[in-house]
Amino acid sequence: MLKLRRTPVPPELTTAVKLAAEADGVGKESILSAIQLPDGRWLAGGRSALYLPSAPAADSDGASPLYDVRRIGWEKIERAEWDSEQSILHVWETTAFGTPLAGTHLPVEDLGKFGQLLRERVSASIVIQRHYPITGKKGLRVVGRRNPADTTAEVSWNFVLDKGIEPTRPGLIDAAEGALKGLRDELGL
Repeated sequence: MLKLRRTPVPPELTTAVKLAAEADGVGKESILSAIQLPDGRWLAGGRSALYLPSAPAADSDGASPLYDVRRIGWEKIERAEWDSEQSILHVWETTAFGTPLAGTHLPVEDLGKFGQLLRERVSASIVIQRHYPITGKKGLRVVGRRNPADTTAEVSWNFVLDKGIEPTRPGLIDAAEGALKGLRDELGL
């Protein structure tokens, strides 16, 4: 009979997640899923956030910060994808208008159930998403996000430009602000 082995979450990771959540003023956060990277570091997900490794696998003096994590609320993740051929998980965080997305790229042999959690929580953070054409079919998306663990949290807004639309395009900021205002008025937000 084939037995599946589940790697338990080390207590050091649980402590690191707890401290990162408290530092962000969130309070208690339980780990829903975690995976160990090939270099020994950990990636974890809770109800309110993704916890990425915050340091390289080993620093210059050989110390190994395997459990150091950086908290990113689910509402601050633009998208994530797993390249199964390269075994790389790509996570892109939302950024200020006109700046490139901040990306984290981690070697992951198999996402397993962690991939399901990642997909579900990022999708659940999207309150509304609407596309507004600027030139032909190309334009921008206005995206309203909120942490899925707190439905009373304020909605944060960002704009995602289609390929070929530059943030310096004349009139783009006015169009984006107009689209946002119209959407907020429509939703009463």
